[in-house]
Amino acid sequence: MSILSFFRPTSGRLENLTEDELKKAMAKQSESRLLIPCLLLGLGLLLVVAGVTFFFVLDPFIRSQVEKKMIVSPKSETYDVWQNVPIPVYMQFYVFNVTNVEEVLAGEKPYLTQWGPYTYRERREKFNIVWNPNGTVTYKQNRTFHFIPEMSKGSETDMITTVNPLLPVIAENIKWLPSAVKDIMTTFLQVGLKENLFFTRPVKDILWGYDDPALKMLQKILPSWFTRTNIGYFIRKNYTDDGVYTIMTGATNINLLGIITEYNGRSHLDIWTSRWANMVNGSDGTLGPPFRFSDQYTPVFVSDICRSIRGLYYEDVQVKGITVRRYGGDRYDMANATVNPDNIGFCTPRSKCLPTGLLNSTLCQEPVDKFHLPIIFSFPHFLYADPAVQDSVWGLAPTVKEHQTVIDKEPWTGLALRVANRLQINIFVEQVQGIPQTAKVRKLFFPILWINESSVTDDKHANMLKTELFLPMKIAKIGRVVVLAIGALIIVASVALLIRRQRKIAKLKYAIDLARVNSTGSEGAPVTTRGSNRLFHDPVNTPFTPTVRVSPRSTQSRATSYGSFQSSGGDSLHSLPDSDTASTTNLLNNHDQ
Repeated sequence: MSILSFFRPTSGRLENLTEDELKKAMAKQSESRLLIPCLLLGLGLLLVVAGVTFFFVLDPFIRSQVEKKMIVSPKSETYDVWQNVPIPVYMQFYVFNVTNVEEVLAGEKPYLTQWGPYTYRERREKFNIVWNPNGTVTYKQNRTFHFIPEMSKGSETDMITTVNPLLPVIAENIKWLPSAVKDIMTTFLQVGLKENLFFTRPVKDILWGYDDPALKMLQKILPSWFTRTNIGYFIRKNYTDDGVYTIMTGATNINLLGIITEYNGRSHLDIWTSRWANMVNGSDGTLGPPFRFSDQYTPVFVSDICRSIRGLYYEDVQVKGITVRRYGGDRYDMANATVNPDNIGFCTPRSKCLPTGLLNSTLCQEPVDKFHLPIIFSFPHFLYADPAVQDSVWGLAPTVKEHQTVIDKEPWTGLALRVANRLQINIFVEQVQGIPQTAKVRKLFFPILWINESSVTDDKHANMLKTELFLPMKIAKIGRVVVLAIGALIIVASVALLIRRQRKIAKLKYAIDLARVNSTGSEGAPVTTRGSNRLFHDPVNTPFTPTVRVSPRSTQSRATSYGSFQSSGGDSLHSLPDSDTASTTNLLNNHDQ
């Protein structure tokens, strides 16, 4: 069957056209109408290629732009934020008050109540900045604290009853003193020192220090041993720096951005008893390598406890409408060496490992004169600590939500958008011969206070991150899909136009064939279909049975033709001239093919 049988001519459009007019129409279809579909097809293919290309080049382009912004240098866009942190950082102190002092001195468990928070605004500013040729930068960071009454529950003048730090310090160090000094100290403590194991002082004194009368007396007796008369847990933390840092700027390797290479001029510490424990790993927690979409750990070096800890990935959360990866404290970082053998290096000495959940930080703290402070660190409320440690005092209620350290990092930039560094300070108390104030007390890791050093990015910087990174990224991702979809639609439309054009050409060819048949009919008589005044027949619904209508040349011709057809009943072709019969037969044959 010929392809022409699939097309039905529309009435009233082609029946009045001559063969020449039909040929001109087909020529017009062939020449002009072909240009538009081809142009559309080319445009569609171009858009599809562009859309597919975007899928491969968009992420590398975004990464290159992030790298330019995140590299630490005096000319980088993030330098001012890095050098002088504008985002508010708050240090909250929760102090434990002892309510049963007499029972504790008699050997009973202490009962504690939590006071606070006492909130301070912490400001950090880097200084003494030195840019090194190997892609690192060395600096110090000054930290200052200012009390914020409206964010506190209580005032700095609140009176707290807690352990007097002087007694545990002397008790811990007297064992190692020369015998002559030890004898003087013992006599003084038994006779002249009017210090008790517990005292009641304002919060401000406990935190930032006070002049102790006993230290003044000891300074007069042993001036070479006691050069200071003040004592406090954070006495050297305000208006001071916490050491000299050298970090990677990311200029040579963006995957090392923010990683600490040296602390106080050394690539490792000399405090712990193993090489692994002394390693300085990770960043300071505020700036790290970008493009970390699947890391299970983010190591952080904490100068306050002189060690690195692993931040374990927990879940994705939202900060100011930005998706971040939450890392939290790993309980195995503070596990006993029997649980985590790697932690044997944190036993000082190795023969005296503390229970799970405790870190002996005595050697980490800068000595007061020649005396080390017996400070023991843990998570707040002894979270993750050995049950025996948790049961050694009354009044604690550890929960992961309130007492776990968390860092929320934006994976594209490596920026910490929310940090909550939570740590508890305990002091070691035990019976010491020659110090009557400790005669009956239990061996305790006595909770003094815990801190929550927290920061959340403000709206200004969150919006900057959204508009400069995430909005363009979103538009680009949507754009590449839209370009691909539009290209596909244009291709479909151009193919449809080409098919339509081919149908029109086929229809015109068919019309030309029929017009040629008409023009070659008996003495030029046009051919019509039976029962229809249309020029063309319906090749699908009606058989092609032609009759001849003779043009009025002469009466004789009309009569002869009419009579010939009438004698054959109008259904025979024998009365047609040979040429007409052949033309019509060829058309029918073509139709049947």
